[in-house]
Amino acid sequence: MNTRTYLEFALETIKKTRAHIQGKCRTGFSVSVKDDHSLVTEVDRETEQLMRHEIEKRFPDHGIVGEEFGVKNEGAEFIWYLDPIDGTISFSHGIPLYGTIMALHQRGVPLVGAIDHPGIDLCCYASKGNGIFCNGAQVVIHDLASLDDLGKEIIATGDRKQFERSGTMEEYAMLLAKHNLVRTVPDCFGHTLAAKGAVGVMIDFHISVWDGAATKLLIEEAGGKFLALKESHFPAGKIRYNIIFGKPKVVDWLAEIF
Repeated sequence: MNTRTYLEFALETIKKTRAHIQGKCRTGFSVSVKDDHSLVTEVDRETEQLMRHEIEKRFPDHGIVGEEFGVKNEGAEFIWYLDPIDGTISFSHGIPLYGTIMALHQRGVPLVGAIDHPGIDLCCYASKGNGIFCNGAQVVIHDLASLDDLGKEIIATGDRKQFERSGTMEEYAMLLAKHNLVRTVPDCFGHTLAAKGAVGVMIDFHISVWDGAATKLLIEEAGGKFLALKESHFPAGKIRYNIIFGKPKVVDWLAEIF
């Protein structure tokens, strides 16, 4: 089975998740707090269940790693990574910049990636070797001609607490001192903006594996650069990642700071 076929399946599934999420936005939903003090809604759980059902029906031998329901068949050659509502805080507050992330990796190599934003009718997706598309139009990231153009680029970041938790507050302060266009962009919306070339770079630290599972493929298929800085290991086997991605020259400049 080629990567286009897997991508078609992913997009069919995302079409179903979008319809479900939009329906719940009209009828309302409950919000609760997890043991780790993060927010979760019934829509997070229902959407991941929907995605898992579609995968298990079509690809019963594949593994699944999801934010809400953990790992299934972790030794499989093919693993699907799922984040049903990336940006639950935004979603629960009625801010439409949340997204659904779905990605397929083969022995750690990304084959398919998609980030869908039901609240703003935007979906970006890619399959390995076939480019990236946003709402059907192919996207190419145009790098800077030189670092002289750096001052015009927006550098998107996650929340301040991500730098605190990753131990990079000193570097964050240095970035703010060196660059005037640093803006906080929530969750996977920043990933989509970087993949479209709308921002020069997205810096996303202290994230889980599903948060960035689609991003490397999306960025590289667009001609951008993806840099994984380090992994942080926490109790109970939790691993967090620090990633920077976007226009190659901007990524290289930030690598010197971080």
